[in-house]
Amino acid sequence: MKNLSPVLFNFHNNTVRVLLINDQPWFVASDISNSLKYLSAKDMVRNLDDDEKDRHIVPTLGGNQEMLIINESGLYSSILRSRKPEAKLFKKWVTNEVLPSIRKTGRYEHPPYQPEAHEKFSSKDTQNLARIISLMTQNFRFRDAWNNAIWYALREVTGIPSPYPMEVRLVPSIASECERIWHVTEALQDVIADAEKTAIKRIIRKRENADRVIAEIETLLSQTTQDNQLMLNGALSNWHKAELTHFLQRC
Repeated sequence: MKNLSPVLFNFHNNTVRVLLINDQPWFVASDISNSLKYLSAKDMVRNLDDDEKDRHIVPTLGGNQEMLIINESGLYSSILRSRKPEAKLFKKWVTNEVLPSIRKTGRYEHPPYQPEAHEKFSSKDTQNLARIISLMTQNFRFRDAWNNAIWYALREVTGIPSPYPMEVRLVPSIASECERIWHVTEALQDVIADAEKTAIKRIIRKRENADRVIAEIETLLSQTTQDNQLMLNGALSNWHKAELTHFLQRC
C-alpha cells in the first residue's frame, strides 16, 4: 500500500488518522491522545521506545504539517498506560474492526448494517433533526452542501446507511455529533463574520486597498486553521443547548 493519504475513522466523535507506511499502520499521535484523554501527544509518547514513534508529513486543511505518529506497538503501549475508561473500548474498536478493515481494504469501513427490531425515527423525529441541522447551516452560502455533509456524518457515526431510518436508541450519539458539528459551524461563522466586518471597515468605509486587505484576511484565515484557533471546547449558546436537550428527551 503506497498511499500516504490518511485513512480516517471515528471513535466517540474523535477523528483518528492512520497512515499506511510500508504496509504498516501508523497513527497520528494527537488523535490517539485526544481519544484516550492524555494531556497531550507529547505526554503520551514520552515513554515510548524510539522504534514506536516517529514524525511524518500529514495532509491537513491548512496544508501539509509534520506530526508525531506512533505505530501499532506504540498504540497498544499508549492504551495500556491510559487509566481512562475509554481505553478498553478503544482497544476493542481498533483490534476488532479498524485494523482488520484497513489491512483488508486499505481504508476503514463500517461493518455491514443489519436492520434489527429497534424503534425507528418517526416522521416528527426526522423533522426535528432536520430542523436542528438547518439551524446549524442557516448562515452559510453553500447551505445545501453543508446539510448533505452533516447528514453523511450522522450516518457514519450511527453506522446506519441511507435510506434506512435512524433509530431512537442512537439519539445520544446523534446529539453528540450534532454538538461537535455545531461547535465547528459557530466558530467558523464567527471567523467569517470577523472577515466581513474587516472588509466593511477597511475597504468600504476607509477605502483601503482591497487586494491588500483581502490578502491579509486570507492569511489570517489560513493561520487560524493551522494554529487550530477554531476551538471546539467552548460552550454552545443556551438556545442551541436547549435544542439538543429537547432532542435528547426522545430517548
